[in-house]
Amino acid sequence: MSQPILEVHQVGYTFHDTHPVRALVGVTFQARDGEFLALVGPSGCGKSTLLRILAGLLRPSEGWVRFAGQELTGPRPDIGLVFQRTNLLPWRTVEANVRLPLEIRGLPKREADKRVRDMLALVGLQGFERAYPHQISGGMQQRAALARALVKLPRLLLLDEPFAALDALTRERMNLELLRIWAHHRQTTLMVTHSIQEAVFVADRVLVMSDRPGYIVGEVDVTELPRPRTWEMMAWPLFGRLTQQVRELILQGLGSDAHGRGAQHLEE
Repeated sequence: MSQPILEVHQVGYTFHDTHPVRALVGVTFQARDGEFLALVGPSGCGKSTLLRILAGLLRPSEGWVRFAGQELTGPRPDIGLVFQRTNLLPWRTVEANVRLPLEIRGLPKREADKRVRDMLALVGLQGFERAYPHQISGGMQQRAALARALVKLPRLLLLDEPFAALDALTRERMNLELLRIWAHHRQTTLMVTHSIQEAVFVADRVLVMSDRPGYIVGEVDVTELPRPRTWEMMAWPLFGRLTQQVRELILQGLGSDAHGRGAQHLEE
């Protein structure tokens, strides 16, 4: 087995506002180079907080994160992050939004031009280079946000419920597009989602978090589901068995009154 590219060891985080709120406790897991992980758990369990720690935007209160053999102490150019909200700059065109990280890094124009052109082609936005965010659909905005994260050629891609605001059909198409793009670059990817089915469909492993303070209850290996994934697989008995395993872990993480609260936290 290859050495892990991402190591998370006993990570905890406490918010200090009017009173301390412990969001995470003892989070431990690893990810291999090129692996696709999905992270699920009840609302408010600290999934997004964990993602910000992995992006270097927050320092853990306890424990440590090691990426590519080095302790993570802040943002890195080889880590990309895509939020649920695209955060595209409304005064910049699609092309200019995607180019922004390369401008910040001072990449030579010729190389930047090629990277942006290639990335827009990869995510299917040819012909919309000069459009502004308000002129394109929600799904296309997410494609642009994904291209902006990928244009840096990150070794780790973090996705925080990137398709949650999209309608069901667009969300399905975007999941297929995401897998196509991932297969092209094979960067290590961690995607936060509320949907059990989505998690099983995209991932190699599904990590399940407990209720707050969040920790990893367990994981489900879904590599038995072959790639490339197709929507027909969702009707397979194997797919149903895997989603049930994830569901049972979520209910386990909700504690003693899990079955009474489960419907409030799970989204199919």
